[in-house]
Amino acid sequence: MTQNYIGVILPDGIFDRLSTGKSQINVRAYQEAADHFGLIPVFMKLKCLKPGEDKVQGFVKKGKGYELDTVNLPKVIYTRSFLSKKQSTFLDQKNIQFYNKKGISHDKFRMHEIMSQDPEIAVSLPETVKGTEENLKMMLQKHRKLILKPAKGSLGGGIMKITREDSGGYLLKYPLARRKWEEVQFKEEIPEVIRKAFKKKLYIIQENIDLATYKKRPFDLRVVVQRDHTGDWVVAGILCKVSPSKDQFVTNISQGGSSLSFDQVVNGHSYLSYKQTYEAISSLTLKMAKHLERYTDHIADIAFDIALDKKGKPFFIESNFRGRYGNVRYKGKRYEEWKAKHFNPIGYGRYLLDRLK
Repeated sequence: MTQNYIGVILPDGIFDRLSTGKSQINVRAYQEAADHFGLIPVFMKLKCLKPGEDKVQGFVKKGKGYELDTVNLPKVIYTRSFLSKKQSTFLDQKNIQFYNKKGISHDKFRMHEIMSQDPEIAVSLPETVKGTEENLKMMLQKHRKLILKPAKGSLGGGIMKITREDSGGYLLKYPLARRKWEEVQFKEEIPEVIRKAFKKKLYIIQENIDLATYKKRPFDLRVVVQRDHTGDWVVAGILCKVSPSKDQFVTNISQGGSSLSFDQVVNGHSYLSYKQTYEAISSLTLKMAKHLERYTDHIADIAFDIALDKKGKPFFIESNFRGRYGNVRYKGKRYEEWKAKHFNPIGYGRYLLDRLK
């Protein structure tokens, strides 16, 4: 029946594999969730959604496989991609509930400004300013270590670190090539590589958080927060990104870092309390998700990058409204979290559909 349909807009690559008869593990996870909540998922890609048309083409499970079918436009749609303005306007006019509607452009400085509007969140923000030579000199006077990175960008590209040395000078570390780093010592004159970077694009200068370590290697966190079948925000999973060495400050997988479960890293940690650390992370990220409701349009899926200091205090670094959850069959706790990241959004769709009746 039409009222039991839920639209699921997939990335093009995953959708196209369905057309070849191959279903990725992500699709099977969404299907399992839909079965659990009594829904029939219609898997689409953005191009399937055509303004002005009351029907839509999508893949629907038939027997052991998926067949392309034409169905009435589902009353509720979950999207992993941002719709065009025309598509959004059309769905609004049709009173279609669709979530992950509109996030915030990937601008680290803008996000920092938004988070700083809440006093309870502001205490968990590293000091952050725009990347100018004047601001850099000011920040060098205030902090022993600084992180410089593009305001827009991901995967650790363009990131630099400055450390004040005991001699009074500074040591700059920046990427020379993929996983290769260059070091430059300087005193008063700002290195050319920094000045060029500031002129090329907007950078931010951020107070460095002295990260907690796992086997002497620094790590930070990727925390996924979603709405579930109750309509409330929940922490769906916490992933630890561990630096490739004790001397490396970048934890990104693309830069040689590794990903481990929160349980594996923090449970039994020498100086971090598992319970207190988990509660602190949950409290901060749920608070931030609720705060972002004022600045976004029906977002139900947020991934936060969180720094954790040696005392177990979490700090907000950045966020992403289209987190990648992978297509690997994990084991144990990581599998439970991976599965939850697919169950929660479908459960939220059930919640919305029930309120339309």
